[in-house]
Amino acid sequence: MWRSNEEGFTVVELAMVMVIVAMVVGVFSQMLISANQSASISKAKVEISRNMHNSMDAIETDVRQASRFKVSSYDGEDTFATDKNFPSATPREWRYRSNPYSSSAITDPEKNSLILLQYATNMGRGADSREIVYLRTPKFDCNVNKTQQPKYKKIVIYFLKNGELHRRTIYNDLVDFSSYPPAPYSGSAAGYFCMNSLDADKFKDRAMKLREDSILATGVSEFKINYYDGKTLISKNSDAPDSDKKALDGADNVEVTLTIQSPSKQVSDSQTLTIRKINNL
Repeated sequence: MWRSNEEGFTVVELAMVMVIVAMVVGVFSQMLISANQSASISKAKVEISRNMHNSMDAIETDVRQASRFKVSSYDGEDTFATDKNFPSATPREWRYRSNPYSSSAITDPEKNSLILLQYATNMGRGADSREIVYLRTPKFDCNVNKTQQPKYKKIVIYFLKNGELHRRTIYNDLVDFSSYPPAPYSGSAAGYFCMNSLDADKFKDRAMKLREDSILATGVSEFKINYYDGKTLISKNSDAPDSDKKALDGADNVEVTLTIQSPSKQVSDSQTLTIRKINNL
């Protein structure tokens, strides 16, 4: 009977082939994993860089437009900003070393709030043309000497909430400065602002409405603020809150440090920027 001289693979040969295949698959798998990790890290770096740039750019713009750094959002002198984001009969007061969303502990990375006093304008942030809004008082004629009237004010607040950097705008409440202490104003909008009735009503609706925060960055692990008068340090980040609501009136620049991490914490970036306000009116 005819027999074939061909024989099958031995067990040893099959085992060697399986080992080689496993090694090849392992190498390619590791290369694929490394490529995916590199892509994720590169993406995280780009995202962090964009968020860092947008955050610092926004802070720099607002600081330069600020007339004053504030200890409190409601000091009864030039800030009367009630934050309607808190559903409470007595809205919480924002303070520069006491974020209402944080534990208020000195070591809490979210304790800081950058409170900037600005003059309100008749157009929103980023508009092509804006004019300062003036209050109507009997001392001057709005049609002739409008710029001699008091300016209407708002505050811009930067703060952390659950690792997110928020920007919030709150306009001063309408108060009657003819009484002391100032009482809530109950008249018409045109009687309060140096505007005609239609424009005054529109502006009041915009100023008094509840706004959503702008979220500039996520994964923020550090938001430090030091206040300076020239090169003289007025208040450093680790200081306890000052009870004097005029403690920052002399500050003309701030040093802001921002640290952002990726969700995996594999990538992080930290920047420190010194910004001087230029609006001293």
